[in-house]
Amino acid sequence: MSLKLHLQISGPLENNVIILQDETSGEGILFDPSFDLHDTLEIIDTEKITITSILFTHGHFDHFAGLTYLLTRLDSAPRVGLHPSDLPLWRQGGGASQFRIPIEPPAEPNLLLEHGQRLRIGIHTLEVRHTPGHSPGSVIFYIPAIQTAIVGDLIFYRGVGRTDLDGGSFESLRHSIETQVFTLPADTILVPGHGRNTSVTEEMRYNPYVGASAD
Repeated sequence: MSLKLHLQISGPLENNVIILQDETSGEGILFDPSFDLHDTLEIIDTEKITITSILFTHGHFDHFAGLTYLLTRLDSAPRVGLHPSDLPLWRQGGGASQFRIPIEPPAEPNLLLEHGQRLRIGIHTLEVRHTPGHSPGSVIFYIPAIQTAIVGDLIFYRGVGRTDLDGGSFESLRHSIETQVFTLPADTILVPGHGRNTSVTEEMRYNPYVGASAD
C-alpha cells in the first residue's frame, strides 16, 4: 500500500492536522493546518513530501490558522480547497471573534469542493462528501484505498460536532452522519478534527447522539 497517513496534534484546541502521503509518487495532501505546524513541517521535510493540495473539512479558524504561514514554507504552491458554502465563514475569520482570538482570514481558496467530487493523489482517489451541520460547508474526505474517512468536526468518538455556532444545525448534522458517514463500509476508520480515531461500526452502535443508543 503506497498511501500513508500522518497525524499531529496541534495548537491550543488540540486539532488533528493530517498529511496523506503517497510514498510512490512523493505527493501529499494536507488537511486542516492549525496553529503550530513545527511537527507537520518536519514530517514534510523528513519524508520529502510535495504537498499538492491543502484541503479543509470546514471553515472554522482553528482548522485554517496555520495556512498563511504554511504557504510561505512550502517549495511549491498547492491548491487550497474549501466548500463554497463556508466561504462567508472563512472570510469573516472563521468565527475567531466569538472566542476573542485575533486572526486574519487567509487568502481565498482556489479549489471549490463539491459533493461527489473525486480528487487524485498518485493513482489513488479521494471522494468529497458534503456534510452540513457543524457548518454549512462541512465536508468529509473518504479514502477507499486505506478504508479511512477524514471527518473534521462532524462526528467524534461517541460524540458529534457542536451546532450552536453560526450556520450550525443539529438536524442537518444528524442527516449528514446518517447519509454520508453511516453509509460508508462498516470497518471504515474515522479520523476526526479533534480527539481519537473511531470507526463507522463504533459510532453506529454506541454514539449517544446519532447511533443505535440514540433511539
